Amino acid sequence: MRRKKIFLLFMIIFGLQLLSGICYVTEVHDSNQTNESSRKLQEEKCVLSNGILMNDTNRLDTLNKACRTLGFSEDVNSTDIRAHMSPNLKLLYCRVNKCASTMTLELLKQLYSCDTECLIKHAERVRLKANARQVMDDAFSFMVVREPYGRLFSTYCNIFYFPKEDWLYRGTKLIKLTRLNISNDSLVYGHDLTFSELVKYTVDTFEIGNRMDEHVRPMHHKSCNPCVFKFDFIAHLETLQNDFDFIFSKQHEEQYVGMYQKNTVISLKDWTTLGPIKHLFRTIPLLKGSTISLYNVYLRAWCYYQITGHVLNAINFPYYESDLIEIRKEDFIRELTKAMKISLIHKDRLKLQRAEAMIQAYSTISDEYMERLSNVVLGDCLLFGYENKPAHLFDTTNCLQKKSDFNYFKGL
Repeated sequence: MRRKKIFLLFMIIFGLQLLSGICYVTEVHDSNQTNESSRKLQEEKCVLSNGILMNDTNRLDTLNKACRTLGFSEDVNSTDIRAHMSPNLKLLYCRVNKCASTMTLELLKQLYSCDTECLIKHAERVRLKANARQVMDDAFSFMVVREPYGRLFSTYCNIFYFPKEDWLYRGTKLIKLTRLNISNDSLVYGHDLTFSELVKYTVDTFEIGNRMDEHVRPMHHKSCNPCVFKFDFIAHLETLQNDFDFIFSKQHEEQYVGMYQKNTVISLKDWTTLGPIKHLFRTIPLLKGSTISLYNVYLRAWCYYQITGHVLNAINFPYYESDLIEIRKEDFIRELTKAMKISLIHKDRLKLQRAEAMIQAYSTISDEYMERLSNVVLGDCLLFGYENKPAHLFDTTNCLQKKSDFNYFKGL
């Protein structure tokens, strides 16, 4: 009987210990779940000082040190901001040209049912000096930046190599500033600006201190300077999908905007890809009366899509000169779209083409101007964490420096 009581007591104690252990494990599990949820929430909250993880002290330190090194004040009332603002005044975008600005504006138009004029109109409040700081404090503000050498190259390809109306006012202006012995066609139409001439204009104008074209001036221009305007987020073109997912998902959570689809950036990229074609067919009538080859104009448009990694360089331009006299925009787009679909399975090759084309362009720049150009982009590199002298452009021993046999700039 006594043994039974002892055994029963032992079982009760064991049961209590087991129950306690189960409760402890459950508590630990619940605690771990809570800690994990808390950690994720904390990470979401801290992904926010100038687009840099707050626990990434190296990048934060880089930005803050760069602001001090560059000597910018923090007086937001001292200058105008190039702002676009949502109608509810809860989101502010500072526009920097050639940093996905067309795509960003299109996204804002769709999300807020507000066209560019509308976005600029609502931004007037932030341009009133007395209201600037308060409006920015109440809104989520951001800008988009990109690798500086890639931005300059993109400017050349999109505005000066691809047939565009900009030839007649931007091209002619820059040719007059950089070239001797200008032909009549170049003087009137500005169609043949070279990449080396664009670099020369950029460097010389920067060093003199003259007003620069908005497509090549530093990204930290006074109207979007992150040392002056304390933006909540600085998105990078290289991580645009994730950055926009973060920005606009938060806007949706705060009920400032409707549903945001996370594949929006991809769909907008598809939308912007064929966008330049409208400029091709607007430019051609402007060239009548010139001696500029129509074949070369269309060829440059085709090559542009090989430069940007949309069409394999192995796919030849599909037209003869006689085919182009009465070609329609729909016909050209159909051939281009067909070539792009064929090229899709060669993603690695297309990526390599973009690098090859950029290296080919920069290989035309003298060592002296490359060195001077590195001083032009130094501020942007310091602020936004980019390499000031990337090896693939500056190191002649780098494997990527090997030039491609393919001429990406045919028709120039």
